[in-house]
Amino acid sequence: MRKLMAAVAATTGLLVLLLTGAPALGASGDTDALDGLDYVSLGDSYQAGYGLTPFSNTSPFAGDPNGCYQADGNYPHLLAASFGLTINDQTCSGAITANIGYGSATVPATDPNVILPTLPDVSTLQVTLSGMTAPQLQSAGLSADTDIVTVGIGGNDLGFSSIATACMRLTVDSDPAYLEYKVGSFDNCKDYFDDEATYPSAYLKGRITDSVAPRLAQTFAEIRAAAPNAQVFVVGYPQVAPNNATDACFTAPTTPNAVPYNGIDLQFLHDIEQQLDDTIQSAALAANFTFIPTWDQTAGNTLCTPDPWINGITLYINTQQDCDPGYLPADSEKWICVKLGALHPNEGGVLEVANIVQQAIAEWAQTRGVTASVGEVVQGGQVTLSGGGFGPNETVQIELHSTPVLLSSVPASASGTFSTTLTIPTDAAPGPHSLVARGLSSKRTFSTPVTVTAASPASEGGASVLAEGGMDSTTLSLVGLGALLGTALVAGGATLALRHGRVARVKR
Repeated sequence: MRKLMAAVAATTGLLVLLLTGAPALGASGDTDALDGLDYVSLGDSYQAGYGLTPFSNTSPFAGDPNGCYQADGNYPHLLAASFGLTINDQTCSGAITANIGYGSATVPATDPNVILPTLPDVSTLQVTLSGMTAPQLQSAGLSADTDIVTVGIGGNDLGFSSIATACMRLTVDSDPAYLEYKVGSFDNCKDYFDDEATYPSAYLKGRITDSVAPRLAQTFAEIRAAAPNAQVFVVGYPQVAPNNATDACFTAPTTPNAVPYNGIDLQFLHDIEQQLDDTIQSAALAANFTFIPTWDQTAGNTLCTPDPWINGITLYINTQQDCDPGYLPADSEKWICVKLGALHPNEGGVLEVANIVQQAIAEWAQTRGVTASVGEVVQGGQVTLSGGGFGPNETVQIELHSTPVLLSSVPASASGTFSTTLTIPTDAAPGPHSLVARGLSSKRTFSTPVTVTAASPASEGGASVLAEGGMDSTTLSLVGLGALLGTALVAGGATLALRHGRVARVKR
């Protein structure tokens, strides 16, 4: 039985890519805003739609099978169809951050462990579930022309599939079987993975902070370098294991959609996945990427709920030469076969994640373009122009058309937005014009109409236009009044003086 469980665990370790990807969709609203934009999707099996069929043997590269198990119905494809995007889907089941790429950087090495995978410290081509080596890194699909990126990654760096395998048990009261086979007897797998003092290389909280976090940071930096003008959305993982689970959730590994974990280990899996998701969010925000959480939205549809969006584990003992379609062998002898999609989102889960991502992208799409604070502005007057959808931190050049007149050059924010106050030239021709904003790096151009009105005569020569001698008409009027008063006073003074002199002569 221990040998059987070890083989089952090995199969699950190969296929249970517990933290990787999925699809979804409702109405996307105004799809014209994004129609034709270049979209690249990156990441692991949760993004690839592992377990959904049909899957592609040509994307992200040709091979029969290529081992990525990228589904035609994964959420990147659903999003592309909804928004009219041109998609380059690089997602592949089993991917780690190194398979997206670190550029030329080196990341911290991982300590060897009998359960957890040893991770490369440099960019590495992926070896897929079918044993095929990918011809390029996923980041090779990115360029300066890429407009939108979605990425979900990190679960395989943590080794969640290996953790899930180690925590499986034959009965609710037995010890975790594969952990016993590889390490020794433990009442719960948490006793092994959460004991930093005794098993430091297996301490998962430390692995997340010391190994996963720097890998996420370097991968996100490489994405930005390879796609400098793209809006990047980092998609968080949905909840797999329930919170506050009990032993009642346990089902034996030989039953369909099995959940072969006791309550303590389900809670441990839940807590570790949440820490990982929080770490991914922090790395995304530090990179000025948009993080799309799916954690709270999927809390009611985990394993052990009435309507789970996550597949359990389904396996069978094989007596034929090959596994049935939709299953993969546990080892080279092919005597145990495991169904594709174990511990991954089912169709309902894929649709929910897709809807969440779609809403976030649709909200971003509403910020694309430019708007003026007023529709009419007088010659020499001011207008505030706000815009979005430009490359992060790129310079945006703003002109007044029809005849282009440069008004300003401003930097976009890290999210590709700007707002600036412009002064319309005093010699701008009255009539309809356009304010045109163009990103110098992304070459994205947006415009909005504005009508220039003629300045009034008062504006041209009155209070705002100086008369000869440097005084406006109001000043001249005041000066004239002062002169008149001054003349009257002088005349009055002279009269008084004459009268005074006459009186003086009389007195003499």
